[in-house]
Parts: sequence; structure tokens; C-alpha cells
Amino acid sequence: MSDSKIDFNDIEQWAAEQWGRTCLGDKRRTRRAVKLGEALASQPGEGLPTQTQSWGDLKAAYKLLHETDVTHAALIRPHCEQVRERAVASGAKVVLQIQDTTELDYTNHPRTVGLGRIGDDHGRGLLVHSCLTVIPTTATPQIMGVAAQQVWTRPERAFTGHETRAERDARAKESDVWATVVEEIGSAPLEGVKFVSVGDRASDIFSYVRKARANGWHVLLRVTQNRVVTSADGMRDKLLDYARRLREATTKEIELRGRDGKPKRRVTLKGSFGAVLLHAPQIGSERKQAAIQGWVVRCWSEAEETGEAIEWVLFTTIEVADAAQALEVVEWYSHRWLIEEYHKCLKSGCRIEASQLQSAEALASLLGFKSIVALRMLQLREKSRTGGAAKATEEVPREFVEVVRRKFGWAGTLEQITLREFWRGVARLGGFIGRRSDGEPGWQTLWRGWQRLQDLAWSLQMKT
Repeated sequence: MSDSKIDFNDIEQWAAEQWGRTCLGDKRRTRRAVKLGEALASQPGEGLPTQTQSWGDLKAAYKLLHETDVTHAALIRPHCEQVRERAVASGAKVVLQIQDTTELDYTNHPRTVGLGRIGDDHGRGLLVHSCLTVIPTTATPQIMGVAAQQVWTRPERAFTGHETRAERDARAKESDVWATVVEEIGSAPLEGVKFVSVGDRASDIFSYVRKARANGWHVLLRVTQNRVVTSADGMRDKLLDYARRLREATTKEIELRGRDGKPKRRVTLKGSFGAVLLHAPQIGSERKQAAIQGWVVRCWSEAEETGEAIEWVLFTTIEVADAAQALEVVEWYSHRWLIEEYHKCLKSGCRIEASQLQSAEALASLLGFKSIVALRMLQLREKSRTGGAAKATEEVPREFVEVVRRKFGWAGTLEQITLREFWRGVARLGGFIGRRSDGEPGWQTLWRGWQRLQDLAWSLQMKT
């Protein structure tokens, strides 16, 4: 499912690859799923009436989404299986499995039944935990696909506070989802490739790390708990305290993304690393488990340099023997923002929260389609950032390049247009201005431009 292999020109074939192998209890439902997936991908930001384009197809879509056998799990399973297969066969030595949780908010849809608590418990919606398979490269990371996805509702509070410790330890927790995803994807290959599960502070869970290692996986997470560790010199310590005493070993210049009204900027981070033995919690169900060998990597900058203090304290089970490996771990963690972009794409690009379906089960089934459509949109953006000076005609149909050349009055032959020039032209069709301060185009403008490009190419073919 590598973005470099995606054929964005044949959406019918793409939809067949995603849903053509689904087991939905009836072959006619599978055919309908392929057709609906194609319609959703053609106009991802629209509602079902616009996407289906006929009353008959709209009724068929509603019926499909309410079938008992048409579940979220059944719809995404073939895609997830293909992602694992292609990741293992890619030849990559390291495969990042980037996880995160988001909320789908349907508070303003009072007629929708089966929803659960979200946010401060006053909202209603669904919880979604996604895992993206990403191959880290020196240039643009390759987004292989959605490796797994869990969707659930948070029940009303039913616990009175009179549970015993044993009952509390035995009760399923939302935090179990990190390990559940690892187990769902399956054990890592025995040799040749490392699966590295990447998570933010919410993944700082001892049982998750232990279960990941039991499945042959490695873990890379951002530390939030000051756990008990034994340092390389055999001394008992606290993880965060120990990390902050480590001496500077390297530096790295990075570009911080602009947010909260601040422009993006380049800063120099200091880095340090050290080996630790991570001990199990002293209370709870994990208290008798063996300690886990790992490494702590800290990168930071002082407030006077950047205007605000920056600190990442990372724990990983991948060996960090020198500064180069420490910087590599930091680079891997920096790809974590892709899962945030994916969830943003799901909400803003595919407008999953705007659906008027009136049951949580139907919404989850719709997610089985839109979760893969959102991936396609994100892959398009990443595809636009690769290639550079390569000829555009070697990667995309000549008629598409011709449309962009004519639209913007570019001189020269088609073979002189680079892939970078082509994709920035596509972004301009979607509203991208392209000023020096604008940086690279985002997936929203690229997707609008790509859709408009296809319409213009179709019009050109009709005229000729």
C-alpha cells in the first residue's frame, strides 16, 4: 500500500482493491461496497446524497450501512491484511506502526442512538484508535496504509467506587487498546524487519510495552510517568530525573511546524541518551512482571533560544548505542504527526462527523469506508512531496500535465515540466497561492485541485 504505488487515476480499480475481498455475508453486498467506496472517494467531502447521485443508489447505500454483517471490522480487514503483507515484503528494515486515539463528536446529532461519552462527559460520540504503517526514509516517509483501527463507545459511568483492587485490575481499560492493536496486527516477522510501535504520552503503559515485546515488537513512546529504573551504572533512579541529568551528546536542527498563530521556524535541539532497565509498577496487575531493557533519549532546547522550552523524553526498546542512533530514534518519533494529520483528514476532508446516520453501528460502518478514503487523501499529499526534479510525464498521465501547462500558460514542452512543478500547479487549481512563506501545499488544497484537474482533463477529452 505504498504511496509510490498508488494509482490515483483509476479510482474504480482502487476501490476494488480495498473492498473487493470483504466478507459481508453476500457477494452482492461486496459489489455494493466497492461501488459505494468508489463514490465516497470521488467526492470525499460531500454527503451521501451527493456522493451516490441517485435515489436508488442512496437507498442501497443506507441499506448496506445498516446490514448486520456490514461492520467496521469486516470493511477494513482486507485493507489491513494487505498493508501488513506489503510492509513485510517492502524490504524495509524498520516499519513504524504509529498509533493514536481521536474522538468523533456527534453531540449535535440528538437523534443518533448508541453513542457514548466523549470529552468532559457532556458530549456524545465515538472513540477511534488508528494505527498507520509508515516506512521511515531520508526524504518523505512512505505511508503504507491503515494497519489496524478500533472503534468503540464509552459507556455511562457504572462504577460506584466500591471495587476491590483485584476487580479494578481485572476490568478492561481504554488504555488496553494500545496492546490490543499490536496483538491484532500480529507478531512481528521473525527476521529481516523490525516493527516499532510509536505513541505519544498516552502510550506510556507498562503492560503495553511488555505485550509488544512478547509479540516481537519494539516500542518508541514519549515518557509521561517518572517510573523506577536502573541506570547503566546499576543505580536505582527515576526515569525523568535520570534523563534530565544525562550529558549532552549531540545536536540536531529541526523545523518546528507553525501552530497557535506562530510561524514555522528552525531550532537546534540538544540530545542525550542512556540505557535503562524499566521496572514494573509497584501496584496493580503488572507489579510482579519482570523489568524491561530499554533506552531513554532526551532532546531539548532552552527557552531563551526558541521563546519556549522544548523537551522530548523518549523511551524505546531499540538499542541506542551512539549519537547517530539517538538522532535516528528522534527522527522516527517526529513522524508521529502523520497520525494527527490522518485524523484531521478523516474529520475535515471526509467530514465523518457531519454524517446524519442515526445509529452508532451505521456510523462505525461508514467509518470502515471513510477511514480508507482519508488515507488515500493523505497519501496524495505525500506523493506530491516526492520526485522533485523528475519529469512529471514519467509519473502521471500526459493529458494531466498538458491541462496544468495550458491552465497556467507554461512555456516549453511537457517533458520540461518537473514533478514538483506539476503538483504545485495541481495545488493552485485547489486554491494554493504558492507564496514563498506558504511552504508546501496541504492535502485539502491538493485534493480539491486533483478533483478539478480530472474534470478539466475530461472536458478536454470530450472536445477532442
